[in-house]
Amino acid sequence: MHNPLAGWLDRRHPIPRRFYESGHIDTPSPDWHAWLSIEESAPLHKVNDMQWLSLRDARLLTNKYLEGASEIVRGIDGGWLDRWEQEEIRANLGEAPKPSLPIYLISCGDGKDESLVYVGKTKNTSRFTGGHAAALKLHAPEYDGELKNIYRCTPWFHFNDEYISLDWIQPEEIALQLLDSIESQLIYWLKPPLNTDKKKKNLAKWEFRIHIQNLRCGEFLNDRFI
Repeated sequence: MHNPLAGWLDRRHPIPRRFYESGHIDTPSPDWHAWLSIEESAPLHKVNDMQWLSLRDARLLTNKYLEGASEIVRGIDGGWLDRWEQEEIRANLGEAPKPSLPIYLISCGDGKDESLVYVGKTKNTSRFTGGHAAALKLHAPEYDGELKNIYRCTPWFHFNDEYISLDWIQPEEIALQLLDSIESQLIYWLKPPLNTDKKKKNLAKWEFRIHIQNLRCGEFLNDRFI
């Protein structure tokens, strides 16, 4: 799974200014470039074995990690790490937290016959506890014997010359609104058969040209634009 802070820890990119300049507030715009990165997949029947991390917990863990890193290297102002700082952070804190993966896609079929049947979002770790309406609908005869998979994704944005994970958007309220906008666009344009809401009208508060990338979990929806 891609670590959003990997570029900074590997000394390939500076850390975004939002992490060392106080009072940052994001103002979403259609000019932002948007990606949906498919990071993890599993057979649908193993969904409860996946490690679900809420958006809020991902944000808290990232902030805690960066606070610890700042203490170790006496501030992360300026964005870049030198070799000693990189080694000290990893030795004391390990790797940075994983992303929250708040968008999920459910598919049926295999290979060229694999098709999207449901798009959803989750803000917490209990989305599939006790069952899921889409999973129940997949018991219909037309899906009998079909391979069923779930793909977990994280949205990214590019603006002001920086790549920004959804987990980093400030404040959290804006991050949640962006999450809803991404889900709304996916449902409206892809029309998954098991979704009932958001198919007749695009309910996104902000519309983006979204590039779906699947670089770790096969070819499903890879390089699809909406």
